[in-house]
Order: sequence, then C-alpha cells, then structure tokens
Amino acid sequence: MTDELLTADRLRAALAVTERWLATNREAINAINVYPVPDGDTGTNMLLTLRAGLAAADTTPGATETVGTLCDRVARGALLGARGNSGVILSQMMRGAAEALADLEAASPTELVRALQNASDVAYEAVSTPVEGTMLTVLREAAEATVAVGPDTLVGVFTTAEAAAQTALDRTPQQLARLREAGVVDSGGLGIVVLLAGLRMGLAGEEVPSEPILTMGAPDIAAMEHTGYGYCTEFVVQAPRLDRQSLSQRLNDLGGESILVVGDLSTLHVHVHMHDPGPALSAGATVGSLSAVKVDNMQSQHEDWAARASEPPPMVLPGLGLVAVARGAGFEAAFRGLGAIVAIPPDDARPSAGELIEAARRTGRANVLLLPNDSDVLMAAEQAAQQSEGLITVLPSRSMSAGLSAALAFNVDDTLMEALAAMRAALNGVRCVEVTRAARDARVDDLTVEVGQAIALLDGHVVAISASLDDALIAGVTIAVTRAPTEIVTVYLGSNAPIGAEEMVMDRLGAALPGLTVEVMDGGQPHYPYIVGVE
Repeated sequence: MTDELLTADRLRAALAVTERWLATNREAINAINVYPVPDGDTGTNMLLTLRAGLAAADTTPGATETVGTLCDRVARGALLGARGNSGVILSQMMRGAAEALADLEAASPTELVRALQNASDVAYEAVSTPVEGTMLTVLREAAEATVAVGPDTLVGVFTTAEAAAQTALDRTPQQLARLREAGVVDSGGLGIVVLLAGLRMGLAGEEVPSEPILTMGAPDIAAMEHTGYGYCTEFVVQAPRLDRQSLSQRLNDLGGESILVVGDLSTLHVHVHMHDPGPALSAGATVGSLSAVKVDNMQSQHEDWAARASEPPPMVLPGLGLVAVARGAGFEAAFRGLGAIVAIPPDDARPSAGELIEAARRTGRANVLLLPNDSDVLMAAEQAAQQSEGLITVLPSRSMSAGLSAALAFNVDDTLMEALAAMRAALNGVRCVEVTRAARDARVDDLTVEVGQAIALLDGHVVAISASLDDALIAGVTIAVTRAPTEIVTVYLGSNAPIGAEEMVMDRLGAALPGLTVEVMDGGQPHYPYIVGVE
C-alpha cells in the first residue's frame, strides 16, 4: 500500500483539469439528450454547476486550505449554483464526497474510495424515486468497483472508477427503454465518465485532449444579476465558530433584502441588499474578521447617508409572494402582470437554486410560491426550497403555459393552503403542447424522428412529426384535445415563429377545433416557435 496522499493543492489542480475536460465535452453530452429538442442541456448544466463550485472555492485564502475545507467549499458553491436536474444531482454527489473528506488535511486512496461511495449514497438519498440507467447508476457502479479492487494509488482510484463508469454507461440503454429507443446512452452518465476521466488526467499530470469524446465547445458561466435599490453588500466573515442562521436573522432584522449567507462553521460568505451597508458590515464584524468586502451602489442617484440611516427598515409585506421562471418577453410580461417576480435564466441556462432564492427574497413576503415552469428546473426549485428555511413552497409546473394557468389562480391575500389548492387545481387542468424542430435523428416515444423535422410534444412526449411546424402544431393540439375535455386553446408564439403565424393559427386551428375558443399571444420564447396551453 502506498503512502501517497491527495493534498488540497493537488486536488484543486485536478479539478481545474476536470473543468476543462467537461467544457470540451459539453456539446457531446448535450447532443445525446433523449429528446431531440434544441434546449437539451445536460452537459451545460453539469458544467455550470461545477464552475459554481470552483468559483466558491476561490473565496477563501489557500494558506489554511485542506482537502476537507476545499471539498466543502466546492460542494456548497455547487449546491447554490446547481442548474437543471443533472446539476442538482451532481451537487449532491459533490456534497457526499465532501462529507466523507470533511476532517482530512489530505486524503489517501482508501479515503478517496470511501468518498466516491458516499457521493453515490448521498445522491441516491436526494432523489425521491431513483431510476437505474442514469448518472446515479454510473457513479454507483464506479464506486463499487473501487471498493472491490481497492486501488493503492490516487490515479488508480480514478482509473478503476472511470473504466467501471464507462462499462455502466454502455449498459444504460439496456436499463432504460427510452435510451434504447433513442439509440443513445444516458447523457448524465456520460457526464460522470467525463468527470472521472478529468480527475484521472489531472492527478496523472496528463495533457487534456483538444478533441472531445464526440463533439465540441462550452460557454462561460453567467454572473448572477442583483436588482433593487440601495447597496449590494458582500463580504466574507471568519471566526472559529459561526452561527449562519443567527447572522442571517440579524441581517433580516436590520431590513436586509436578497439575503444569502452560505458557508461552514468557520467561514461564511454574505450577500445582502441594504439601504445602508454599514449595519450589515457591523453585524459581520461583531462575530468575526471581515475580508473580501465589496459594496456596490445600486441607486440611480446617491442619497444622503444620514437621511437613509434615519429611515425605518422595510417591513415584511403581508400576503403571499409569487416567483415564476420564464424566458421570452411575452411570458415575462404576463407573469409580472399577475404579480410575480420573474426569475429569468441567464443566457441559455437554467436558473440555479441560489438565483431562485434571490428572486423569492425580492418579493418581500414571508411565504413565496415558486413556479419552475420547466421539468428540468424542478430539482433546482426543490433544492432552493430546502435551503430557504421555509420561505419557498414549490408548485411543480413543467411548462410556462401551465405556470400561467396556475398564476391566474394566485391570490396574494389567500392563505398558503388556499393558494396551493387553487393553483394545483389549475395545473391539473392544463396540458401543454410544444412545437419545435428536431435537433438530431432519434427514436423516441415509439417514433422515428429525423433532424430538422417539426415535432410536437404533449406534456413532454413526442406525439406528432411533420415537415411543417404548422402541421405539427395542428396535429399536436388535436391529440391534446382528445385526451380531456377542452374549452380554450392558447397559442404562444415564439421568437422564431413563422411569418404570418398568428393568422395561420386563427384560421387553421380554429377550423380544426370548431366550438373551442382559440387565442394567440406573443410569448417570445426561444427554441419553440409554438407553445400551447390546452384547458
């Protein structure tokens, strides 16, 4: 048995290599998303989640860094920066590894094996109904292989894990019918193989290949935007023992908004919006030593400091708050018109748990209902709810059209239970049709799809294929109408809707659905020329 140990510096360097290899393979992972839609982004979500973790690790000086503290910071950053279901699951894997390494200055191969095993265990526990043939399976089998083999070198641990992960990945189509039909392996599982390979290359000192496993490229992570007035105040506070909840409550008592306090017992990173940054900095200074202080003036005009200090702190508003995830000017305006704070995903990514918490804080309410409006935002939304200390309750809307129906039933003066009952009833009464063009050839939902064909998805499943977007729309909505009683069909036009789409919808869809009310609105959404709510 070797006495080789993994130090924090060596792990940090290996993680940097892993990020580069995941970035190189981002599009390869995206390309095998089961559904051939243009916003399938498993690779992007995993990359941005890892980058959020690495960014969080840069907030603390390296002089006192151990493997345990480094892993904890990476895991905590990933927790709040997780995007999409794959990113959330990855953040849980990182948390499990961090827990296993928490008290270590450096890690042996045996301790790395235990960390992989705990990463798998924690990820399984985080998913309410684990499905085999996914990234969960790939990591579990990788971890089990390292336990069985017992590698005695650091590189050996990840060599064994990578080989077992690849074998598990190759078997995923045998475990999931949807993968078998599509003729692909699991995209999240491929991401796990890439991550393990990146760690192996980083520890071995190998050069990262310039060519990806299958295809190409990656974007940069987008910075979180802060909105509001007053000062955006951020700082790091350090002390032998810190109480995160106590400091968060103190900032709330001072009238702070958009409060985020994350970290561990010895280091906390604080973000808060205040009329005056002084009390927030004083609150931090009373419990520890401050560093990385950053204060930005968000007001259009500089106000007199004394006048602001004399103003009473803002009170928590009565009633419920509402947050909706939306993309597209029309959808954003519609949700705002119904009283929602709109969480707009950065660039083409899904919003992180931290950004959802920030949006909920901006409502100024003690209880906030969150509409994720995307099946791939659900896990990030649930993670935000878990981290928000009772602030957020999630309504599992899987499309913007369904979310709008729920938002129409929202009443700020209802009790939480009354609002949940009314909005859930609205969600249950709407079906969503999405029309786009296939991003690649695929076999899915017993249908063969060729790249460029128009496809209609009903509640996430392909139900119609056509050469024409308009024909796919008619077919998809017709099928939706046959599934349940229908009174109204609302078509939201995307930013890439065909010229003359509104007239076509009113004429052709109206003729195909006599007796039903057909409405057309400008949604402005990307990727999907048509999104339809059928109620």
